[in-house]
Amino acid sequence: MPADTRARMGVLGSLWRDLPVGRKIVAPYLVLTLLVGALVSAVATQQLAGEGAHQLSLLALHEQDNLNTVFNAVEERQLSELRLLSAADGVEPAIATGNPAGLRARLLPLIVDQLPDQVEVAVGNAQGHQLLSLRADPQQPGGCICQAGTGPMAYDRAADVLAGRSDRYGSRFVGLYGAGVERRLYTIGPVMDAGGAIVGAIAVSETLDQILAELAQSSHLQVALFDPQGDALASSAALNVAVPSLDARDRAAAVAGSSTVVRPVSAGGESEAIVFVPWILRYQPCGYVAMMVPTDPLAAAQALVVPVIVGVCLAALLLTVIVGSLVTRAITSPLREVLKATAEVGEGHLEHRATVRSGDEIGRLTASFNAMTELLQERTSRLERLSDDALLSLSATIDARDRYTHRHSIRVAAYSHVLGRAAGLSRAELDVIRRGCLVHDIGKIGVPDRVLAKPGPLEPDELAEMRRHPVTGRRLLRGMAWERGVYDIVLHHHERWDGTGYPLQLMGEAIPKVARIVAVADALDALTSTRPYRPAHTFNRAAREIIAGGGGQFDPAIVELFAKHRAEIAEIWRSLQPRPAREHSRPALTVAS
Repeated sequence: MPADTRARMGVLGSLWRDLPVGRKIVAPYLVLTLLVGALVSAVATQQLAGEGAHQLSLLALHEQDNLNTVFNAVEERQLSELRLLSAADGVEPAIATGNPAGLRARLLPLIVDQLPDQVEVAVGNAQGHQLLSLRADPQQPGGCICQAGTGPMAYDRAADVLAGRSDRYGSRFVGLYGAGVERRLYTIGPVMDAGGAIVGAIAVSETLDQILAELAQSSHLQVALFDPQGDALASSAALNVAVPSLDARDRAAAVAGSSTVVRPVSAGGESEAIVFVPWILRYQPCGYVAMMVPTDPLAAAQALVVPVIVGVCLAALLLTVIVGSLVTRAITSPLREVLKATAEVGEGHLEHRATVRSGDEIGRLTASFNAMTELLQERTSRLERLSDDALLSLSATIDARDRYTHRHSIRVAAYSHVLGRAAGLSRAELDVIRRGCLVHDIGKIGVPDRVLAKPGPLEPDELAEMRRHPVTGRRLLRGMAWERGVYDIVLHHHERWDGTGYPLQLMGEAIPKVARIVAVADALDALTSTRPYRPAHTFNRAAREIIAGGGGQFDPAIVELFAKHRAEIAEIWRSLQPRPAREHSRPALTVAS
């Protein structure tokens, strides 16, 4: 397999793998519907085309019958006219004696009274010389156009008639003579005396244009007549398109009628077809006829049916999409719920459960997922309890180094929880604050006891040693897989809003929010705890100092939250005191509003 083909298949495979399950379910049915629709359209179009060709052939045969009927009627009429003229009194003696005047006197009344105006009559003697030709004069009622002559008759079958020949249809023959608009269809027959001897011949003829005009009146056919060599003989006056020429093979097929020869044409913006059929005279082919037949009804039927088929296929496709989408939604909805539950659990919401909606494979998968999540929640809770116990033990170890800061980390965590909740932190963020508070002073492990418990002011080197405890704490926790917020609290809880804090002198919003919250809580507990160098402040005094530090030491927004929730924090402060707080000889603390 070529490399580019493999690459394309690889891309298609990747697209298919990434396709949602619902679309994977619907896609095969869409493709199948499209294939069936295309197949139905192709078969229907082919059937319509075949039916159209069949209908066109039937129409051509019908029009050919009309054409043959007209020419047969002309032949029968001319035969009847021949019998009338040949049997007229005095005609046979006048021909035998070569008397044109006598012929005129005998034939003119019959021609004027009983023959159509377009019929021309010619009379010849036994030697084939034309004695007289005459026809009614349309401009002069009762008159005629007569011409006497001694030249040979211009009819190619005259010799056969005068020689007494006959075919299986009789002794009269049909043929064509003349050229251009005067090309005529004639019927010629013998004139006999009482003894049966041929004394001459009479021919009656009409122009092809006159016959085609008669055809147009009776059947509205528009035709063109051709001889076997493809030379045009005559055409209907209403035929306003150029008739396509035929090659020798198609001409032979048209003359013999062995197959239907069709050529499409356009007339006046409408779809038409020229059909070529045999031209039969006296039961013998003498050329072919080009007939123009309308194909608009067939094309209109095809144009109507094809859009209907396409519409049905599109409707089936749309129905497939709708039904497929509904079925897919019903199938994939539990999967989406499991996926959503997976995302929730992945974000730490282990209490979330997916709803079991069925007892099928997806329902069993959902139940298994819920059981797995429940087990995970139980084990995670156990680990969290162990972690909390470890944190509390670590916090107690840190606080135990300084008897003045006993349970300091627990109180800072409690105050920070109130402030964090008031600041709109999520449960996960509040949990981060709790952990960070429990270990925020872990760096003091590296501070000597002489510095931690010194009753007086610290020397510069001692102060520097004390101020290194955030960095030490961050370094000690470096290998722990905790949230970033825990490390931010450990490292930045001594930063100040005005940028004069330590260890990095961060200012304003550059200080992580969780550290700004813990800074207020840490200061509150420091102020309300007894120190080697000073007694504990009352809650109210500590609260006033914190509020006064807003914008300088503390984030003013956090200070505002502290002031707003002061009573709640005071209640927590009071519940965490081992005994009522005292300030020298003052009474127990009361929380001022």
